[in-house]
Amino acid sequence: MALLTVLDLVLICPALAVSIRTFLLSGVNVNTYFYSAKYNSFFPLELKDDYINGIGWPEDAVEVTNAIYTEYSEEPPKGKIRVAGKNGMPEWEDVPPLTHEEVVAQAGVEKQNRISAANDYINSNQWPGKAAMGRLKDTDKAKYNAWLDYLDNIEAVEISAAPDITWPTPPAV
Repeated sequence: MALLTVLDLVLICPALAVSIRTFLLSGVNVNTYFYSAKYNSFFPLELKDDYINGIGWPEDAVEVTNAIYTEYSEEPPKGKIRVAGKNGMPEWEDVPPLTHEEVVAQAGVEKQNRISAANDYINSNQWPGKAAMGRLKDTDKAKYNAWLDYLDNIEAVEISAAPDITWPTPPAV
């Protein structure tokens, strides 16, 4: 059996064309979205009853075009974030600079990552176990000590000085 297109159906049954036109003009659209400036978020009309029965439908929700929804629901341009504009509609704004606390937190993560990577390297060479058993060769002992010095230097980094941190250089591998 052949599949019929909408055009085929309209040609077979002209009354269907009137029904489709009425449906399209009625404003019913499964892709209708509303934007809430308060929540800086989009809400699909088809889920309105679910929102009403759950967390509630935003009082400031306004219908937006598909073009606005598409532009502002996708990945923002580099260095931008979506915000609620003064007119209550979404717009792009520059990403605000990080606070000192956020920069310090990032430095803390970087410090921990460097410590973990150094420990992983040390443990992958089994230096602690070999040293404990007295089986560490002199060449490996020198490398092990260099990596332990590196760990000490990382531990000495004061992250509160971020972003003005000079990270120690790991020993040659």
